[in-house]
Amino acid sequence: MKWSCRQLLFLFAVVIFAAHGEINKKWMKDALQSHFSQPRHHATYPKYKMRAMRFIRDEFREYGLETHLDTFNTLLNKVSGINVIGVLKGKHFNTDDDVIVGVAAHYDTMRDTSGVDDNGAAVVAMLQAAKKVASEPLRNNTVIFAAFDLEEWEDVRTVTDAACGSISCGCLNFMNTWVPNFWSSTPVVSGVMVMDTIMNFDETRQSQKLPVSSEMMRRLFPVAAKSIASDGSQGDFLTAIGRPADSRILDAFVNQFQNQGQGQYEVEKFMLSMLKGNIISPDDISRYEHFMRSDHAIFWQAGIPAIFITDTANFRGYMQNCYHKRCDTMEKVTDSMIEFAAKTSRALAATVNQMAPTLPNVNSGHQTFPEVVILFWVVVLAMLPM
Repeated sequence: MKWSCRQLLFLFAVVIFAAHGEINKKWMKDALQSHFSQPRHHATYPKYKMRAMRFIRDEFREYGLETHLDTFNTLLNKVSGINVIGVLKGKHFNTDDDVIVGVAAHYDTMRDTSGVDDNGAAVVAMLQAAKKVASEPLRNNTVIFAAFDLEEWEDVRTVTDAACGSISCGCLNFMNTWVPNFWSSTPVVSGVMVMDTIMNFDETRQSQKLPVSSEMMRRLFPVAAKSIASDGSQGDFLTAIGRPADSRILDAFVNQFQNQGQGQYEVEKFMLSMLKGNIISPDDISRYEHFMRSDHAIFWQAGIPAIFITDTANFRGYMQNCYHKRCDTMEKVTDSMIEFAAKTSRALAATVNQMAPTLPNVNSGHQTFPEVVILFWVVVLAMLPM
Protein backbone atom coordinates (compact mmCIF):
# COMPACT_ATOMS: atom_id res chain seq x y z
CA MET A 1 0.00 0.00 0.00
CA LYS A 2 1.37 3.40 -0.99
CA TRP A 3 0.83 6.48 1.13
CA SER A 4 0.39 9.87 -0.51
CA CYS A 5 2.30 12.89 0.75
CA ARG A 6 -0.96 14.35 1.98
CA GLN A 7 -1.84 11.20 3.94
CA LEU A 8 1.57 11.05 5.55
CA LEU A 9 1.51 14.70 6.57
CA PHE A 10 -1.98 14.37 7.95
CA LEU A 11 -1.02 11.26 9.92
CA PHE A 12 2.04 13.07 11.27
CA ALA A 13 -0.09 16.01 12.41
CA VAL A 14 -2.64 13.77 14.10
CA VAL A 15 0.02 11.73 15.90
CA ILE A 16 1.89 14.80 17.13
CA PHE A 17 -1.30 16.49 18.29
CA ALA A 18 -2.44 13.39 20.15
CA ALA A 19 0.94 12.90 21.79
CA HIS A 20 1.03 16.49 22.96
CA GLY A 21 -2.55 16.99 24.04
CA GLU A 22 -4.09 13.73 25.20
CA ILE A 23 -3.64 11.39 28.13
CA ASN A 24 -2.46 8.00 26.88
CA LYS A 25 -5.00 5.46 28.14
CA LYS A 26 -3.20 2.47 26.64
CA TRP A 27 -0.01 3.52 28.40
CA MET A 28 -1.92 3.79 31.68
CA LYS A 29 -3.32 0.28 31.35
CA ASP A 30 0.04 -1.18 30.30
CA ALA A 31 1.81 0.57 33.18
CA LEU A 32 -0.72 -0.81 35.65
CA GLN A 33 -0.20 -4.32 34.31
CA SER A 34 3.58 -4.13 34.21
CA HIS A 35 4.43 -2.17 37.34
CA PHE A 36 1.45 -1.96 39.71
CA SER A 37 -0.33 -5.32 39.55
CA GLN A 38 1.53 -7.13 42.34
CA PRO A 39 2.08 -6.30 46.03
CA ARG A 40 4.57 -3.52 46.65
CA HIS A 41 5.59 -4.36 50.19
CA HIS A 42 9.01 -4.65 51.82
CA ALA A 43 8.31 -8.08 53.36
CA THR A 44 6.37 -9.97 50.68
CA TYR A 45 7.46 -8.50 47.32
CA PRO A 46 10.47 -6.24 47.93
CA LYS A 47 11.93 -6.64 44.43
CA TYR A 48 8.64 -5.77 42.73
CA LYS A 49 8.25 -2.77 44.99
CA MET A 50 11.75 -1.60 44.12
CA ARG A 51 11.03 -1.99 40.41
CA ALA A 52 7.89 0.12 40.79
CA MET A 53 9.89 2.83 42.56
CA ARG A 54 12.51 2.82 39.80
CA PHE A 55 9.84 3.00 37.13
CA ILE A 56 8.39 6.14 38.73
CA ARG A 57 11.88 7.63 39.08
CA ASP A 58 12.74 6.92 35.45
CA GLU A 59 9.45 8.36 34.21
CA PHE A 60 9.99 11.58 36.15
CA ARG A 61 13.48 11.87 34.68
CA GLU A 62 12.22 11.21 31.16
CA TYR A 63 9.71 14.06 31.54
CA GLY A 64 12.53 16.43 32.44
CA LEU A 65 11.65 16.77 36.12
CA GLU A 66 14.42 17.28 38.64
CA THR A 67 14.08 13.94 40.40
CA HIS A 68 14.96 13.14 44.01
CA LEU A 69 14.86 9.94 46.04
CA ASP A 70 13.87 10.80 49.60
CA THR A 71 15.21 7.82 51.56
CA PHE A 72 14.23 7.53 55.21
CA ASN A 73 14.56 5.15 58.15
CA THR A 74 11.75 2.84 59.23
CA LEU A 75 11.09 0.68 62.28
CA LEU A 76 13.31 -2.00 60.74
CA ASN A 77 17.08 -1.60 60.63
CA LYS A 78 17.46 -3.16 57.19
CA VAL A 79 14.45 -1.54 55.52
CA SER A 80 14.32 2.03 54.22
CA GLY A 81 11.39 3.90 52.80
CA ILE A 82 11.84 5.77 49.52
CA ASN A 83 9.71 8.66 48.34
CA VAL A 84 10.14 9.69 44.71
CA ILE A 85 9.93 13.45 44.17
CA GLY A 86 9.71 15.18 40.80
CA VAL A 87 10.27 18.94 40.75
CA LEU A 88 9.21 21.14 37.85
CA LYS A 89 10.89 24.43 38.71
CA GLY A 90 9.09 27.64 37.88
CA LYS A 91 10.57 31.02 37.08
CA HIS A 92 10.29 32.03 40.75
CA PHE A 93 11.84 28.86 42.16
CA ASN A 94 13.51 29.42 45.54
CA THR A 95 12.40 33.05 45.75
CA ASP A 96 9.84 34.72 47.96
CA ASP A 97 7.51 34.94 44.96
CA ASP A 98 7.26 31.19 44.40
CA VAL A 99 3.99 29.41 45.21
CA ILE A 100 3.96 25.61 45.14
CA VAL A 101 1.33 23.35 43.60
CA GLY A 102 1.55 19.64 44.44
CA VAL A 103 0.22 16.31 43.14
CA ALA A 104 0.76 13.18 45.24
CA ALA A 105 -0.08 9.48 45.43
CA HIS A 106 1.42 6.61 47.40
CA TYR A 107 2.86 3.62 45.54
CA ASP A 108 3.22 1.06 48.32
CA THR A 109 0.60 -1.55 49.25
CA MET A 110 -0.36 -3.76 52.15
CA ARG A 111 1.58 -7.01 52.15
CA ASP A 112 -1.03 -9.24 50.50
CA THR A 113 -2.88 -6.99 48.07
CA SER A 114 -2.08 -6.52 44.41
CA GLY A 115 -2.96 -2.85 44.82
CA VAL A 116 -4.17 -2.01 41.32
CA ASP A 117 -6.78 0.49 42.50
CA ASP A 118 -5.05 1.07 45.85
CA ASN A 119 -2.96 2.76 44.70
CA GLY A 120 -1.48 1.91 41.32
CA ALA A 121 -4.21 3.74 39.42
CA ALA A 122 -3.48 7.02 41.18
CA VAL A 123 0.24 6.70 40.46
CA VAL A 124 -0.24 6.19 36.72
CA ALA A 125 -2.76 9.05 36.63
CA MET A 126 -0.20 11.27 38.33
CA LEU A 127 2.53 10.19 35.91
CA GLN A 128 0.44 11.02 32.86
CA ALA A 129 -0.48 14.40 34.36
CA ALA A 130 3.19 15.06 35.13
CA LYS A 131 4.17 14.24 31.55
CA LYS A 132 1.57 16.62 30.15
CA VAL A 133 2.41 19.44 32.56
CA ALA A 134 6.16 19.07 32.02
CA SER A 135 5.75 19.22 28.24
CA GLU A 136 4.25 22.70 28.41
CA PRO A 137 6.04 26.07 28.54
CA LEU A 138 7.72 27.58 31.56
CA ARG A 139 5.51 28.82 34.39
CA ASN A 140 6.11 31.23 37.25
CA ASN A 141 5.47 28.75 40.04
CA THR A 142 6.96 25.40 40.94
CA VAL A 143 5.06 22.12 40.66
CA ILE A 144 5.90 19.10 42.81
CA PHE A 145 4.93 15.54 41.96
CA ALA A 146 5.37 13.08 44.83
CA ALA A 147 5.08 9.30 44.95
CA PHE A 148 5.04 8.46 48.64
CA ASP A 149 6.21 5.23 50.22
CA LEU A 150 4.72 3.64 53.34
CA GLU A 151 1.36 5.34 53.34
CA GLU A 152 0.07 1.95 54.42
CA TRP A 153 0.86 0.83 57.96
CA GLU A 154 0.72 -2.26 60.15
CA ASP A 155 0.08 -2.89 63.83
CA VAL A 156 3.47 -3.28 65.49
CA ARG A 157 1.83 -5.21 68.35
CA THR A 158 0.94 -8.10 66.05
CA VAL A 159 3.28 -7.75 63.05
CA THR A 160 6.94 -8.36 63.86
CA ASP A 161 8.29 -7.06 60.54
CA ALA A 162 6.19 -3.90 60.31
CA ALA A 163 8.15 -0.98 58.88
CA CYS A 164 5.57 1.73 59.56
CA GLY A 165 3.43 1.79 62.70
CA SER A 166 1.10 4.62 61.71
CA ILE A 167 -0.44 5.94 58.53
CA SER A 168 1.60 8.06 56.10
CA CYS A 169 5.17 7.49 57.30
CA GLY A 170 6.53 8.52 53.90
CA CYS A 171 4.54 11.75 53.64
CA LEU A 172 5.45 12.64 57.21
CA ASN A 173 9.15 12.29 56.43
CA PHE A 174 8.68 14.35 53.29
CA MET A 175 7.15 17.18 55.31
CA ASN A 176 9.46 16.99 58.33
CA THR A 177 12.78 16.27 56.63
CA TRP A 178 12.85 16.54 52.84
CA VAL A 179 11.01 19.85 52.47
CA PRO A 180 13.13 21.82 54.99
CA ASN A 181 16.30 20.31 53.53
CA PHE A 182 15.33 21.15 49.96
CA TRP A 183 14.23 24.75 50.48
CA SER A 184 16.21 27.38 52.34
CA SER A 185 12.86 28.74 53.51
CA THR A 186 9.61 26.86 53.06
CA PRO A 187 7.58 28.50 50.27
CA VAL A 188 3.88 29.18 50.24
CA VAL A 189 1.80 26.23 49.04
CA SER A 190 -1.37 27.06 47.16
CA GLY A 191 -2.57 23.46 47.30
CA VAL A 192 -1.77 19.76 47.04
CA MET A 193 -3.94 17.18 45.29
CA VAL A 194 -3.60 13.81 47.04
CA MET A 195 -5.04 10.75 45.30
CA ASP A 196 -5.82 7.39 46.86
CA THR A 197 -7.93 4.75 45.06
CA ILE A 198 -9.38 6.63 42.08
CA MET A 199 -10.31 4.09 39.39
CA ASN A 200 -13.27 2.01 40.63
CA PHE A 201 -16.14 3.17 38.44
CA ASP A 202 -19.37 1.21 38.96
CA GLU A 203 -22.68 2.19 37.37
CA THR A 204 -24.58 -0.59 39.15
CA ARG A 205 -27.42 0.72 41.30
CA GLN A 206 -26.74 0.52 45.04
CA SER A 207 -23.04 -0.15 44.41
CA GLN A 208 -22.12 2.93 46.45
CA LYS A 209 -22.17 2.81 50.24
CA LEU A 210 -21.62 5.79 52.51
CA PRO A 211 -18.95 6.30 55.18
CA VAL A 212 -21.54 7.84 57.51
CA SER A 213 -25.25 7.37 58.12
CA SER A 214 -27.69 8.69 55.54
CA GLU A 215 -28.93 11.24 58.03
CA MET A 216 -25.43 12.55 58.75
CA MET A 217 -24.63 12.51 55.05
CA ARG A 218 -27.62 14.74 54.33
CA ARG A 219 -26.63 17.05 57.15
CA LEU A 220 -22.92 17.32 56.32
CA PHE A 221 -23.06 17.17 52.52
CA PRO A 222 -26.63 17.96 51.39
CA VAL A 223 -25.77 18.60 47.73
CA ALA A 224 -23.65 15.47 47.33
CA ALA A 225 -26.14 13.34 49.26
CA LYS A 226 -28.98 14.42 46.98
CA SER A 227 -26.90 13.85 43.85
CA ILE A 228 -25.80 10.35 44.88
CA ALA A 229 -29.34 9.33 45.86
CA SER A 230 -30.77 10.66 42.59
CA ASP A 231 -28.58 8.21 40.63
CA GLY A 232 -29.71 5.22 42.65
CA SER A 233 -26.47 5.21 44.67
CA GLN A 234 -24.31 4.32 41.69
CA GLY A 235 -20.55 4.40 42.17
CA ASP A 236 -20.12 6.59 39.11
CA PHE A 237 -18.35 9.56 40.65
CA LEU A 238 -15.01 10.74 41.94
CA THR A 239 -15.00 12.30 45.39
CA ALA A 240 -13.04 15.50 46.10
CA ILE A 241 -12.79 16.19 49.83
CA GLY A 242 -11.57 19.41 51.40
CA ARG A 243 -12.05 22.03 54.12
CA PRO A 244 -12.90 25.71 53.77
CA ALA A 245 -9.15 26.39 53.93
CA ASP A 246 -8.75 24.25 50.78
CA SER A 247 -11.55 25.95 48.82
CA ARG A 248 -9.36 27.38 46.08
CA ILE A 249 -7.81 24.13 44.94
CA LEU A 250 -10.95 22.11 45.74
CA ASP A 251 -13.12 24.30 43.51
CA ALA A 252 -10.44 24.39 40.83
CA PHE A 253 -10.20 20.60 40.64
CA VAL A 254 -13.98 20.05 40.66
CA ASN A 255 -14.49 22.63 37.91
CA GLN A 256 -11.66 21.26 35.79
CA PHE A 257 -12.94 17.70 36.17
CA GLN A 258 -16.38 18.81 34.99
CA ASN A 259 -14.79 20.71 32.09
CA GLN A 260 -13.27 17.52 30.68
CA GLY A 261 -16.61 16.32 29.30
CA GLN A 262 -17.63 12.65 29.53
CA GLY A 263 -20.52 13.46 31.84
CA GLN A 264 -21.05 9.83 32.80
CA TYR A 265 -17.95 10.20 34.99
CA GLU A 266 -19.13 12.54 37.71
CA VAL A 267 -17.46 14.34 40.60
CA GLU A 268 -18.92 15.08 44.03
CA LYS A 269 -17.53 17.78 46.29
CA PHE A 270 -17.41 16.97 49.99
CA MET A 271 -16.77 20.20 51.89
CA LEU A 272 -15.87 19.52 55.52
CA SER A 273 -17.20 22.88 56.67
CA MET A 274 -16.95 21.88 60.31
CA LEU A 275 -13.14 21.90 60.11
CA LYS A 276 -12.41 25.55 60.74
CA GLY A 277 -8.99 27.14 60.39
CA ASN A 278 -5.87 25.87 58.64
CA ILE A 279 -4.76 23.13 61.06
CA ILE A 280 -6.68 20.05 62.11
CA SER A 281 -6.39 18.58 65.60
CA PRO A 282 -6.10 14.96 66.81
CA ASP A 283 -9.74 15.22 67.85
CA ASP A 284 -10.68 16.21 64.29
CA ILE A 285 -8.84 13.18 62.94
CA SER A 286 -10.61 10.87 65.37
CA ARG A 287 -14.06 12.37 64.86
CA TYR A 288 -13.90 12.37 61.07
CA GLU A 289 -11.65 9.37 60.55
CA HIS A 290 -13.27 8.21 57.29
CA PHE A 291 -12.23 11.49 55.66
CA MET A 292 -8.65 11.32 56.96
CA ARG A 293 -7.50 8.03 55.49
CA SER A 294 -4.58 9.15 53.37
CA ASP A 295 -1.59 11.47 53.08
CA HIS A 296 -3.68 14.65 52.78
CA ALA A 297 -4.21 14.57 56.56
CA ILE A 298 -0.46 15.17 57.05
CA PHE A 299 -0.73 18.37 55.01
CA TRP A 300 -3.82 19.43 56.96
CA GLN A 301 -1.97 18.90 60.24
CA ALA A 302 0.78 21.17 58.92
CA GLY A 303 -1.68 23.89 57.91
CA ILE A 304 -1.19 23.34 54.17
CA PRO A 305 -4.14 23.42 51.74
CA ALA A 306 -4.77 19.97 50.30
CA ILE A 307 -7.61 17.91 48.92
CA PHE A 308 -8.30 14.19 49.03
CA ILE A 309 -9.34 12.67 45.68
CA THR A 310 -10.79 9.16 45.89
CA ASP A 311 -13.35 6.71 44.54
CA THR A 312 -14.28 6.01 48.21
CA ALA A 313 -12.23 2.77 48.32
CA ASN A 314 -13.99 0.07 50.37
CA PHE A 315 -17.36 1.85 50.16
CA ARG A 316 -17.90 0.98 46.49
CA GLY A 317 -18.47 -2.07 44.33
CA TYR A 318 -15.87 -4.82 44.25
CA MET A 319 -13.57 -2.95 46.64
CA GLN A 320 -16.04 -3.63 49.44
CA ASN A 321 -14.59 -7.14 49.34
CA CYS A 322 -11.16 -6.49 47.80
CA TYR A 323 -9.87 -3.44 49.70
CA HIS A 324 -6.40 -4.35 51.03
CA LYS A 325 -6.88 -7.88 49.71
CA ARG A 326 -5.39 -9.94 46.91
CA CYS A 327 -8.40 -9.49 44.60
CA ASP A 328 -7.63 -5.80 43.89
CA THR A 329 -6.27 -6.98 40.54
CA MET A 330 -6.14 -6.19 36.84
CA GLU A 331 -8.95 -8.71 36.31
CA LYS A 332 -11.31 -6.18 37.91
CA VAL A 333 -10.27 -3.37 35.56
CA THR A 334 -12.67 -2.37 32.79
CA ASP A 335 -12.29 0.09 29.94
CA SER A 336 -14.64 2.42 31.79
CA MET A 337 -12.29 2.41 34.77
CA ILE A 338 -9.35 3.35 32.56
CA GLU A 339 -11.43 6.17 31.03
CA PHE A 340 -12.36 7.31 34.54
CA ALA A 341 -8.70 7.44 35.61
CA ALA A 342 -7.73 9.19 32.36
CA LYS A 343 -10.33 11.90 32.95
CA THR A 344 -8.91 12.35 36.45
CA SER A 345 -5.44 12.71 34.97
CA ARG A 346 -6.62 15.39 32.54
CA ALA A 347 -8.31 17.24 35.40
CA LEU A 348 -5.10 17.10 37.46
CA ALA A 349 -3.07 18.65 34.63
CA ALA A 350 -5.72 21.30 33.99
CA THR A 351 -5.86 22.19 37.69
CA VAL A 352 -2.08 22.55 37.83
CA ASN A 353 -2.27 24.86 34.82
CA GLN A 354 -4.94 26.93 36.54
CA MET A 355 -3.08 27.14 39.85
CA ALA A 356 0.36 27.60 38.25
CA PRO A 357 -0.30 28.97 34.75
CA THR A 358 2.29 28.87 32.01
CA LEU A 359 4.01 32.03 30.85
CA PRO A 360 2.96 33.36 27.44
CA ASN A 361 5.43 33.35 24.53
CA VAL A 362 8.31 31.87 26.48
CA ASN A 363 10.81 29.37 25.14
CA SER A 364 11.11 27.02 28.08
CA GLY A 365 13.64 24.63 26.60
CA HIS A 366 11.10 21.79 26.61
CA GLN A 367 10.73 19.87 23.36
CA THR A 368 7.14 20.86 22.60
CA PHE A 369 5.19 21.19 19.36
CA PRO A 370 2.84 24.18 19.62
CA GLU A 371 -0.78 23.49 18.84
CA VAL A 372 -0.93 26.49 16.53
CA VAL A 373 1.65 24.91 14.20
CA ILE A 374 -0.26 21.63 14.17
CA LEU A 375 -3.52 23.38 13.42
CA PHE A 376 -1.85 25.33 10.60
CA TRP A 377 -0.74 22.14 8.87
CA VAL A 378 -4.11 20.49 9.38
CA VAL A 379 -5.75 23.46 7.65
CA VAL A 380 -3.20 23.37 4.83
CA LEU A 381 -3.73 19.66 4.31
CA ALA A 382 -7.50 20.10 4.24
CA MET A 383 -7.12 22.61 1.41
CA LEU A 384 -4.99 20.35 -0.77
CA PRO A 385 -6.71 18.63 -3.72
CA MET A 386 -7.40 14.92 -3.46
